[in-house]
Amino acid sequence: MPPLRAPWSTVPQIIGSDVSSLRHVNRDGALQHLRRTPDSVFTASDIADGLGLSRPTAARLLTELSESGWATLELAHSGSAGRPTRTFTINRRRRLVAALDLGANNLLAAVADLSGTVLRRHYAPHGHPGSAELMAQQAAAALLRLVEEETGPHGGLSSVVVSLPATVDRDGRILPWSDSPAWATAALPSLLGELLQELPGLRLRFEGVPLAAAEAELQHGELQAGEDAVFVLAGDITGVAPLIEGRPYRGATGAAGAIGGLDSVDWRAATAAVLEETGAQTLDELVASGLAGDSDAAAALSRYAEHLAPGVEVLVRAFDPARLVLGGCLAPAQELVLGPLGAALGRTLGTTPTMVCASVDHVDAPMLGGLSAALDHVEWGTP
Repeated sequence: MPPLRAPWSTVPQIIGSDVSSLRHVNRDGALQHLRRTPDSVFTASDIADGLGLSRPTAARLLTELSESGWATLELAHSGSAGRPTRTFTINRRRRLVAALDLGANNLLAAVADLSGTVLRRHYAPHGHPGSAELMAQQAAAALLRLVEEETGPHGGLSSVVVSLPATVDRDGRILPWSDSPAWATAALPSLLGELLQELPGLRLRFEGVPLAAAEAELQHGELQAGEDAVFVLAGDITGVAPLIEGRPYRGATGAAGAIGGLDSVDWRAATAAVLEETGAQTLDELVASGLAGDSDAAAALSRYAEHLAPGVEVLVRAFDPARLVLGGCLAPAQELVLGPLGAALGRTLGTTPTMVCASVDHVDAPMLGGLSAALDHVEWGTP
């Protein structure tokens, strides 16, 4: 009879050579311990206590990580006699990660180190390219330029996450919404992958903009761990990311909550109408005018928030969230939009979830969420 394992154990089943497999598990555990708090320094005793290992084993693992370039060794002198203390931190520059946010109007590319600190970025209008091929060329050129500026040709870029206004299913296929741009097609991943072939070992992944922005808000903003919530990314194209117990809920095809382009919800028509009414080119421009004191723009934003209410009501009834977070370009206009939206929901729902605006900058949110996901896809500990 095989030995029983405690049902709460988090130790993975050891397969193959027990000694080498266990060594790999422990080494990965030590590396992840360093990674989780990149600004902290650790001793062998810290790692031993955190992972339940002996101190000699922890010291050996940290030495291996240092020799392979994943950890940085520093000698801390206490001022008293005796050998200095060996301390370790994650080597932030062992690899780089990147995010590409392909928005409705702009392209944002960013390169970061293993702590998630952004090292270089590029933000500019993309001119609404008419095909996936043209968008892939723009995105690849922007990213390759950043990587070369930071590391030289063929730098150590490990992982890239690309966010775009479309659904991405569990197999990485792009499923355009009815209001997705012409370039957001199933051909984009292969086209971009071909243009990035000069970066060896690169892992390329795609994500819907609402889920990427929600990840940033979960890490740094108003979304709470363990809480049921709905994140509405309002903008020229409005998207949704539901969360169940603090985890993004994708559904069977990745399209959970993707109601923004439905005619019955009318968000697309509402956006077009408010822009035509005010003469603004984008919602960002309208929000800027409203915040600058333009009373007509402020009134238009209040009416626009009311037009969002029927779709938001559908989401609240479907997911029954404790918290509704309004993100995207409407978030800075909190005082102008939350009141009208809440009043409209109150008339039909009677009671409403806690409503707040996102606190992560709406321009950076998909990029920051993409970097977080890119870090999760680094092949940690590999040569």
